Amino acid sequence: MWYQDYVPFKHDQQQDTSQTKVFAPKRSRTRTTPRQRNTKMNSTTNNSSHTNQNGHPLTIKDGNISTLPIEEKLIRPSISTNLLNNKTNLQLSRHPPLETLSYELNYCLQDKHELVPTSQCLLGCVIYIDEREYISIVSKDDLLAWSKTITDHGAIVTDDINHVNLTHFVCAYRTSERFRQVCKRGNVRMVTAHWLSDVLQRKKLFVPNLAIHYPSPFEPNDPDKLPLAKYFFTMTGFEGIERARLRYMIRSLGGKYSGHLSKWHTHLLARENGKTNKFKKAFEWSIAIVNGLWLSELYLGNTCALKQPLEERYKRLHGTPQIDHFSFDQIFVHDLLLPWSQPIRITDEMLNLSIRRHSEQQHLLLNPQDMDIDNYYLKNSHHYNEPIKSIVQSTSNNNEILSIMLSGFNMKTLNYYEAIIKSLGGKISTLPHNTTHLIMNRFLRTEKLYECMNYVTYILNKTWLDKSYEEKRFVSIEQSDWILDQEYKSIQNLFKQSIDKRIYRQNRPLFIGYTFFLTPSIQPSQIIIKSIIYSAGGHIRREFPTIKQLITYNEQTKIPNCFILSCDKDKLLLKDIHKYNNTDFQIKILSIDFLLQSILQQEILNFDSFIVKI
Repeated sequence: MWYQDYVPFKHDQQQDTSQTKVFAPKRSRTRTTPRQRNTKMNSTTNNSSHTNQNGHPLTIKDGNISTLPIEEKLIRPSISTNLLNNKTNLQLSRHPPLETLSYELNYCLQDKHELVPTSQCLLGCVIYIDEREYISIVSKDDLLAWSKTITDHGAIVTDDINHVNLTHFVCAYRTSERFRQVCKRGNVRMVTAHWLSDVLQRKKLFVPNLAIHYPSPFEPNDPDKLPLAKYFFTMTGFEGIERARLRYMIRSLGGKYSGHLSKWHTHLLARENGKTNKFKKAFEWSIAIVNGLWLSELYLGNTCALKQPLEERYKRLHGTPQIDHFSFDQIFVHDLLLPWSQPIRITDEMLNLSIRRHSEQQHLLLNPQDMDIDNYYLKNSHHYNEPIKSIVQSTSNNNEILSIMLSGFNMKTLNYYEAIIKSLGGKISTLPHNTTHLIMNRFLRTEKLYECMNYVTYILNKTWLDKSYEEKRFVSIEQSDWILDQEYKSIQNLFKQSIDKRIYRQNRPLFIGYTFFLTPSIQPSQIIIKSIIYSAGGHIRREFPTIKQLITYNEQTKIPNCFILSCDKDKLLLKDIHKYNNTDFQIKILSIDFLLQSILQQEILNFDSFIVKI
């Protein structure tokens, strides 16, 4: 979705099934005899053949108790045969396995949860979104679109924080006055955009079962005071959605993350024990190796996890029961779970209306011809859905086939202009090095723009395509057809001038022969920056460059052969590098703007405006 650094995948539900068990709190000091424990377990087993405490049916497979729905079983683990099997260990260990104990809470969803259709999974929910905590990472338009999606799934999105029927308060942090005000009511469920996004992805309401589903207790406005501000991380063994979640928690807590392992790293998050080179190197360099449980509990406020020596449960990567890297002790969110002990009220009228809506949606999916598409498009799409007739014959005199890339268009207008290009005999390009023309809806500093600057002949606005369609051929390009950068609008055709510079040097890539080193926290992401650097002919080092490389100049340009691109967040990584400076030479650490502005203007710019001061 739209929030920072966390993108749910379609297989999210499958992965979460094995990741979302929540550790219960430690056992009270009151001892229970083995006989009493066995009696309680047997009683639970005997009664479980029908329903559990939440009223859900139980199934028994190979002697193990399984409850439905799975989210409730995982959020509230029951005392099972695992307790009996580990009886000896419980007596010898100071702390029993936390998986075997739980708070006596019955978690509830909606009154008639089993009757609610999946397309109306948020039925009965009245949701307030604290936009102030998300507006820095998402536009107002995206928030409105997201609110509409929530409404389409049966919820009511309100802008009244005092709404009498408010059920959910969506925020990122627990530190605001609004959070405290709403939390005092005691019946409002405090959740994050991550939880709401996962509900929409699964089309199923469930009790929050990941650390990132709960607001963070740490104040984000003072990054230096965040608990991981002085720590550096990498991970091994985690992939896809797991990796994205862990990376999000690291950055939310002020930590620095990189994909590689170096001696300056303080922690390695590992999924398994000793199977990767990173794990072996971390062990060799005495870097702390921790599991995901350590990070999840720290995210929820357990700063004791930072104390040395680390608790054994934070270092455990194998054994029985198998480690769940996204589990946590409920004690850290017990107050936030209390509102989930009461069901969301749903009237028969609301339920019947939701079933009717669901049936209508299914009917439209099965019978799309019943939709009044023409009227809908006339109101919303203007001319973008008019059929485009092929007029390739009109352009047959032009031997050159134009390879055109489009950037900044929504799906509807994208399809419209792609149809125009094809009708005129052009080719739709998806690779910058094969592109002759980049057409932009409006000026945006996108990855496509920076990559195409190294290859294309023209960067134009969409009016050129409109004129070409009217003339039934690709028309000659005029001054007004070039896209304008608002920052440089006083300069006539900055892009034309930049492309002319590149053509003058015979299309030689700007950064050919130069090497870049990227520190972990630079923005945009390293994936995007690497793609841009490669398109400009540059090379990227994974290991920190040697001092010899940093002080070696290109004989022709008198520019160092190796650049360090960094940002304020990563200053600590480079704090010792100044000792290599002398009167003849100073190692310059540059911001990412040096790279981007140089590519836009197609010349290597002066360093002085882009130096990151250490």
